[in-house]
Amino acid sequence: MLFFSILLRRTRRVLICLKRSALRAAAIAFAVSFMICMYMRLFTDKVGAEYKTISDVLIVTMICSWFVCFIAELTKYALNTFHRYDEDIIGTAFTGMDRKSAIFEKGNYYFHHGDFRNAMDCFAELETGDYLLTTEEKGVLSFYRGRCYHIIGAYPNALLNYEKAQANGFDIPVLPIFIARCSAENGDTDRALQLYSKLIDPSYKHHDVIRTEVGKMYLRLNDGETALKWFQEAINLRENYSDALGGAAIAYTMLKDFKKGEELYRAALLNGIRDPVDYTNYYKEIQAAVLLETHTG
Repeated sequence: MLFFSILLRRTRRVLICLKRSALRAAAIAFAVSFMICMYMRLFTDKVGAEYKTISDVLIVTMICSWFVCFIAELTKYALNTFHRYDEDIIGTAFTGMDRKSAIFEKGNYYFHHGDFRNAMDCFAELETGDYLLTTEEKGVLSFYRGRCYHIIGAYPNALLNYEKAQANGFDIPVLPIFIARCSAENGDTDRALQLYSKLIDPSYKHHDVIRTEVGKMYLRLNDGETALKWFQEAINLRENYSDALGGAAIAYTMLKDFKKGEELYRAALLNGIRDPVDYTNYYKEIQAAVLLETHTG
């Protein structure tokens, strides 16, 4: 059954690529034919053979360009069965040849290229327009709308959409972390802690990042002491190690232990912390703020 499902989706993808490439091929063929027609009108006397020549060129150009455009369109999907991005997340949603699938694909393209405004416009059109969505598609759509809102910092809207995704049966391991993050950003620390406490369980796929997640939450609350406890636990357990070192460096700096903070800051960089430039800027900002507070206090 799974084999036939994959085969059907691949067939749909091939047909969609053929349709899209046909439109481009037709445009190329007519453009080439028009240029040849103009050339023959202006620079040759082959009036009798003109129409047959143009029709032959049109057909040959159409076939060749269709083949090239089809291959180019198909290669965008690499080894993916249907979707260009996040196929493991999207699953069988939006795999039809209809307009709603085309709009979602367009929105997903914008999303993965950092154009969140246009992505949100596409996703909003699907939700508010007259489109018949399956429960799976509603869940996927709400998740991506939530991701857009989350990334731009609109946490209440992000949380609302994440919860709608859950209500429609959408479930991926990282979703509870996103919900906890948004809850914390919205000021609901108790709910965030309640969610995080369930995710520390070793059976949870991403359990190794939870302690650093909690530590970062307390950093945002300007509670360096509590944050340090969580980061220290993560360091001792070698969980999300570089991030734990980086978080501890910030916590020590907040607690005015600049020497220890600098030591751990350098350790975090040596251990390959993600986004070292952004992290360094953040660390320096905290350090400058605490130094200013120390000198003016």
